[in-house]
Parts: sequence; structure tokens; C-alpha cells
Amino acid sequence: MMSDEDDVFDEDAESEAGGELERHREELYERITEFMEEEDISEAAASYLLLDAALTMRMTAYGIGVENPSVAGLKLDLDRLQREVADFIRLAKKGAEEFIRNAKEMRAAAEEEDEAEEE
Repeated sequence: MMSDEDDVFDEDAESEAGGELERHREELYERITEFMEEEDISEAAASYLLLDAALTMRMTAYGIGVENPSVAGLKLDLDRLQREVADFIRLAKKGAEEFIRNAKEMRAAAEEEDEAEEE
């Protein structure tokens, strides 16, 4: 099984890192959106590709990160990943109202900018 040090969802580890995880998240998001624009990939398609990459990376991390990898151990680690993702989605649902409010504000600002450019 993966060590607790690899648990990126650990709040204490994130705060100790001084926001380094957040910085990496923002930079990765920027690079991904640039790639999406260059390749003309939709958000839905990109999310599928990213899920596939995340799963493959987690399986690879298990395969090279434990002394004696096994099928049973990989399945247990995938179960752990499934719980972590479910927790992550629960947190996203709790923030859904704020997310939608921000999205609407951003859309309105973009529409105002487009209208100003047309004039």
C-alpha cells in the first residue's frame, strides 16, 4: 500500500507545504488549458483524459513504489483512490453554490468585455 506521505489530500501536509500544492495545481491547470486550446479539446474530453492519466499514474506509483507489488495490493490501492476521489467530489459538491456564483460572474464580465469591444 502507498505510504501516508503520498496522501496529497492530507490537510496538514498541504498547510505545511505553504501552499505549494496549490501553486502546482494552478500551474498544471494553466498548462492543461493551453494544451486544450492548441489541440481544440473540449472540457468534457479533457476531464476524461485527465481521469485516465490519474488512474494510470496511481497504478504506476503503486507498481514502482512498493517493495513487492501484487494484484491484490493494487486493487486495495485502487479502492483507496476511489474513496479519496469520492471525498474530493463531496467537497466539490459542498462548494457548488460558490462555484456557480463565480462562474456566472465570470461569464457576465466576459459578455460585458465582448460588448465593449464591439462598440
